[in-house]
Amino acid sequence: MSIKVKDYGYIVEIAFEDIRKLHGIRAYMAIGVGYRILEAAVRELGQGEIISREDIQVITGHGGPGFRDAIEFVTRAVTRDQYTVDPTYPVAQYDPHRPTGYVYIFTLKGEKTIQITLNKSFLPPIFYDYLLKGREESFTAVEYDDNERLKKELCFKALEMTESELITIKEIPTPDSHKA
Repeated sequence: MSIKVKDYGYIVEIAFEDIRKLHGIRAYMAIGVGYRILEAAVRELGQGEIISREDIQVITGHGGPGFRDAIEFVTRAVTRDQYTVDPTYPVAQYDPHRPTGYVYIFTLKGEKTIQITLNKSFLPPIFYDYLLKGREESFTAVEYDDNERLKKELCFKALEMTESELITIKEIPTPDSHKA
């Protein structure tokens, strides 16, 4: 399984392992889920064609490093200043401790736009509690180890699940900020 995009006319093939090599394992869950989201986004936007990464714009409600690195590796949207994080975006707000949307909006050439949301059932409630503990630096040693185990487990679960179990995809109107 790999994602194919054009980079200034040349085809680039990206596997999950490529993103893991770039990011490492700090946000293991996010790179696994991010990879699957990008797989779906490129397929849906391309409709059977290999699309150019320089034609993709991104808005997300989640600015974490794992999702950001996965999106950047495939689209180069961060480098091209075509990546916007809006944690208050009013979709897929699952984290009870802070505004963070598990929503990813991809636009191709300022025309076709799709919204991909992580299904609410994927992340267990303890995941959000561990995120809070990480921000507060209040983990016990046991909690820290359990969080690391959980992130890895969720990463590989995301890679193995069917797409419909993991995410929901729908076409939406192109945001004004993405119109040509």
